[in-house]
Amino acid sequence: MRLGILSDIHGNDIALKKCLSYLRERRVDAYCLLGDYVGELPGIRNTMDMIYQLMEKERCYMIRGNKEEYQMSSLVDEHPEWNAFPSTIGMLRYGKQQLNERDLDFIKKLPMHRTVKIEGMPELMLCHGSPRKIREDLYVNNEQNKEIFRDVHQTYIVCGHTHRVSCFEEYGKIVINPGSVGLPLNGTTGAQFMILHGKEEGWEPEFITVPYDVNEVIHKMEKENLYEMAPYWTRITECILRGVNISHGSLLEEAMELCSQKHGSCQWPMVPEECWKEVYERIQH
Repeated sequence: MRLGILSDIHGNDIALKKCLSYLRERRVDAYCLLGDYVGELPGIRNTMDMIYQLMEKERCYMIRGNKEEYQMSSLVDEHPEWNAFPSTIGMLRYGKQQLNERDLDFIKKLPMHRTVKIEGMPELMLCHGSPRKIREDLYVNNEQNKEIFRDVHQTYIVCGHTHRVSCFEEYGKIVINPGSVGLPLNGTTGAQFMILHGKEEGWEPEFITVPYDVNEVIHKMEKENLYEMAPYWTRITECILRGVNISHGSLLEEAMELCSQKHGSCQWPMVPEECWKEVYERIQH
């Protein structure tokens, strides 16, 4: 038994195509997709269509990620008072433009987590962040792990969200993260995913990274006007694609801290472009 595990595509259809081609050649038996199909990159429409095509042909186990939850929330409403903060909210608005009613209905029906039962093998708990919270990171030696794992009956937890490959065992649980198809962190380039191999002793991960044409993705970002729609967020995305060891989350925190220093407080998403500009210029040096 071989399971193809993909997470955090973030609209990178070019990377996804490479991953699916590889997994077809390896003849995996089923696919597990761990959420964040939409996000920072310009292939959201193609990504959704590729997922539908995959579901028609293959057995798929799917859950939703935080990026899908954002698209179902009031964050994507008009909010004209947010127009002055494009780097913070631009990609949410782009995602709304790309998704249709079929997509939204599909997303609403996806569970936050699910159990996969394969005959003769230990059950898998699939989640995006953690089994209890969609945006909660699972990482080694996290002081909250004991509490997180308390109500999880499965030994194997397969998660995404962190965009970092990992495998660790704590409190009788084995946590496996395939990294990110669309936007890996830690200075990694290429598309990350994995194959879970069913062995007599349990599930064994094979972590895989395949190269793809990053410049083609960046060209699509330009063609889709993402640099105007979400100026500094998109420039940060380009840096990550090229292997710069940064993340949107950490730079957002820096920009909000700058905003607080300059203006006394900062409430998301009202992060001035001047703060984004200062943070972005720092990473260029």
